[in-house]
Amino acid sequence: MAAPVDKVIPAYPFIQYSDDPNIVAFFTAYNSLSQTYLDGFNSLSLPYWPAKNINGYLLDWIAEGIYGQKRPYVKIAEGSVAKGAYDTVEYNTIPYARLKKYTPGKTQYLPDEYFKRILTWNFYKGDGFQFSVPWLKRRLARFIHGAAGKDPILQNTFDISVTSEKGNFEIKVPDYGDGIGTFLKTAIQQRLVNLPFIYTFNITVH
Repeated sequence: MAAPVDKVIPAYPFIQYSDDPNIVAFFTAYNSLSQTYLDGFNSLSLPYWPAKNINGYLLDWIAEGIYGQKRPYVKIAEGSVAKGAYDTVEYNTIPYARLKKYTPGKTQYLPDEYFKRILTWNFYKGDGFQFSVPWLKRRLARFIHGAAGKDPILQNTFDISVTSEKGNFEIKVPDYGDGIGTFLKTAIQQRLVNLPFIYTFNITVH
């Protein structure tokens, strides 16, 4: 693969105008701006979504155009209630018409930070393709510790617990106060991250 061009071919005025300071200044500014654009395009590694300059609609375009992954929406519900069905509670124990209704299908836009972590989970190839408990723990640890979807150096996965019995996996992940553990639980519950469909995954944030 040929190395990218790192310097633009400069524009210059005709010789009869080369002594005009205004025209020379215009061409100098134009060349400087052209070089800035070239440097920007050279540093813009489109397939590398954790980059700082890959965000917003550009991230959506890259994720769908290169990887076929659309930005998902997180299903949310405000004020869901455990009681309310007729004949399930005693009369006059709850205020009349005060229960909020559960709105199925209501969604929330997924921030870039979470979307990048989902992309890393779904497209990271370093762990291989064979599902196992070590594979799952590395995915979980990378999701929690990899800011903006980066692949951090994982010394261990001791802060994550995974146990299984008869196809049912019990997962415990830490809460470091940044909300990532809670979102990871949501991502697994709503199948935003790729996991074998034949197993059941229950996740607890502690």
